[in-house]
Amino acid sequence: MTVPSSDGLAPVFSGGIVACGDGPRVARAIRSLLAQDLPHGGRWLRLWVVVAPGSGETLAAAQGAAAGDGRVVVLPERVRRGKSAALGEIFARTEGDYLVLLNGDAEAEPGSLLALWRTAAGARRPFAVMARPVPSPRPAGPCADAIALLWEIHHRLHLAIRSDGPAANLSDELLLLPVAALPPLGPGVINDGAFYAAWIRREGGELLYAPTAAVRVATPVGFLDHFRQRRRILAGHAQVAELTGLTPATVLTLARARPRNAIRLVGEATRSSPRGLRSLAALLAIEAAAHFAARFDRRRARAAIWPRVRTTPADDPREADSPAIAG
Repeated sequence: MTVPSSDGLAPVFSGGIVACGDGPRVARAIRSLLAQDLPHGGRWLRLWVVVAPGSGETLAAAQGAAAGDGRVVVLPERVRRGKSAALGEIFARTEGDYLVLLNGDAEAEPGSLLALWRTAAGARRPFAVMARPVPSPRPAGPCADAIALLWEIHHRLHLAIRSDGPAANLSDELLLLPVAALPPLGPGVINDGAFYAAWIRREGGELLYAPTAAVRVATPVGFLDHFRQRRRILAGHAQVAELTGLTPATVLTLARARPRNAIRLVGEATRSSPRGLRSLAALLAIEAAAHFAARFDRRRARAAIWPRVRTTPADDPREADSPAIAG
């Protein structure tokens, strides 16, 4: 379906999905992009899907979703080289006006692409528009509560850093980038979203947030998996600072620059969440441990190919909170 374009243009979109052990979720990711409403005259040129080796189920799901649709091209990797190397394969092939990047375990909610595109109107290049990550539904429990609070803090943080100063960070779950000004992403980058943000900021471009563009994200199964995920992300933040000279914006960097703003942001998010104080305590404990572990990882120059974190699929009725860090 297409909707009227406010500027009369007919944009051409390419898509990129990197999948690693995502199983049937990659098929849902592909369908969620192809089902998006487009601006009037807009069209998909290609949707590139890079599949890491080691999961025949993921490759079969991607190929099944691509069957009969010439716009979708599946690129199986022979050797796993990490997400940034897979994205490099997509960047090298991308044509058109805009590149839409979606994680292989995420789903773009209806209307999200239009919201991203409209937010990009008039932006100076290079730019990126990020969507709002929303955790996929899962049974209630301590880990589910904590993850929901984390993403609420994440949402409020991105609203704050885009309206207040030069701080930079991007979530990479669903992004819109101009094809004519793609970041020079090299192999070995742990956090591609944080790298894009730092490079775009350094180049004088714009970082934009479209909170009405929702993307459903898979979440860690339990607290131990959450710790492993945060460890990787924090190691990636340190790497981006080394590569670009810019430290990604986080609640911690906000607290150092404007402590009252950070306290207010976290406090408001906590009060809006069920069992907020208990969830916040769990998040703080895990974050402290992850910071310590990430420093160790960077000193050892750990490779960018990390073990996959277990996540609960949106349609998995099980809840498997780990007591390892829950306390």
